[in-house]
Amino acid sequence: MTSTLTRTRPGRRVRGELRYDGGRWKRWTGKRWASAAYSMRPSRLLDPRPLHVDDEEPDGTRVRVLALAVEDQVLTNAATVVHEGPSGVTLSYRRRPAHVAHAIMTLLTGVWALVWLACALNERQDRVLLEVDPWGHVWAVQGLRR
Repeated sequence: MTSTLTRTRPGRRVRGELRYDGGRWKRWTGKRWASAAYSMRPSRLLDPRPLHVDDEEPDGTRVRVLALAVEDQVLTNAATVVHEGPSGVTLSYRRRPAHVAHAIMTLLTGVWALVWLACALNERQDRVLLEVDPWGHVWAVQGLRR
């Protein structure tokens, strides 16, 4: 059972397109189908009825739901708020090097310490944009890796 809310051309997926996969509603991120990151009514995402039949949430409620989702990510996943814009909030997650693996390789080879140092100095970040839809569900869109 697959329902689709938005599609511009047959066979072509559009970022933000929603579908019910038989168990829950998912959204096309541009690369893959993803579940909602946060919702004010999580049980609604399990209901096969199309989301657009629900009444849209007021702007104040949507802003509050997005703020709760951001707070959750900052507290539980050590995310950092990079930007707050009209389309959502951009979060950054630090990816740390695997220090244990680098320590083992350094003990085995000795020269691996140079690779370890380069990895430690060049820490990476993952960026995610959190967007809230008109019905109060927050969706994450993978951003750039730096």
